[in-house]
Amino acid sequence: MLLYLSSSGKSDLTDFLEEENEHAQSNKTEVVIKKLVGRFTLKQFVVKDMRNYQSCKYFMVDIGCIEDSLDDFIVALQSFQMMFNARIIVILSGCDNEKAYIDKLLGIGVTDIVSASTVEDLECEIRECLSEAGMQRYKQAEELTKKELKIVPSEIKESVEIEIPRYKWSAKNIKIAVAGAERRNGVTVTAFNFANWLIARGATACYVEMNMNRHLHYLIERYTYEKAGEHYPVGDVDCFLTNEIDKDYNFIIYDCGVIKELTNAFKEAAIRLVCGSLLPYEEANYSKLLHLCKNLSTFKMALSVPLEFQSDCKATFGADLMIADASHDLFNDNINGHIYHPIVKEYIITERKL
Repeated sequence: MLLYLSSSGKSDLTDFLEEENEHAQSNKTEVVIKKLVGRFTLKQFVVKDMRNYQSCKYFMVDIGCIEDSLDDFIVALQSFQMMFNARIIVILSGCDNEKAYIDKLLGIGVTDIVSASTVEDLECEIRECLSEAGMQRYKQAEELTKKELKIVPSEIKESVEIEIPRYKWSAKNIKIAVAGAERRNGVTVTAFNFANWLIARGATACYVEMNMNRHLHYLIERYTYEKAGEHYPVGDVDCFLTNEIDKDYNFIIYDCGVIKELTNAFKEAAIRLVCGSLLPYEEANYSKLLHLCKNLSTFKMALSVPLEFQSDCKATFGADLMIADASHDLFNDNINGHIYHPIVKEYIITERKL
């Protein structure tokens, strides 16, 4: 499907595609077109309306229908790129500030840009943007832009050593349950990062897989085959396939995976962390999970929400919603401390100064 946001003056730009669809042979794939004509604030459209068009393959925007400033327009497109997989096509024909728009678009990797002035040329450029390879005219310029952005003067590079504090802990077998509303909401990586964060700061912590995803089996095969008692050491973290823990730890972290109903491991935990990525089409399931937990104390965490949407998410889910940075490293022991530290600070022994 092609979703087209259009001004009234350019609403007929896709008519030739519709005519071609009518005359298309049965073995030729048709391009289904959904046209929205009017004035749009792209930031609001991406957040509130785009969830209704998740299946679109192409997202074509006539700059003449957009009310955002250039910078806001680019930020909205970047947010779109994070949330959706559709190819972005921008119609700049008749734009007064065409070069500035092109430079900014190339900077974020958007190369399907239509700028022709005649009907015939417009149709040719739109066809090229819809082709498998897309518009080729700006590909080389995009690569040059990326290379320029990567150039960093060697004299300003510095090696920064981060000192991680070590604490004394007053905690014995404190159960922390991490759960998510959907798959790919960062539950497992959060559980591992939390364990590594605690261990790096002087605590003892273990990981227990309490879901059916079997992620831990793959990690054991990759990182260790040796079993020590009832656990497998994966990096610095003792990992258990079952809730048969054979020694004491300061903290026991349960990876509950996706939960649709409250499990004993989740209900009995002293600390409960509820994860969600909060893309527009995921908010409903996150709301359902929070409603399920309404009689329990929980910490709410949203994974990698774009800055411009964070205030909207907090307005919806509460000011206490914590925004986590994206992590792709299970063994990262120094990420999202702004979340983990407040959760466990009551178990840190404060050293008295004489």
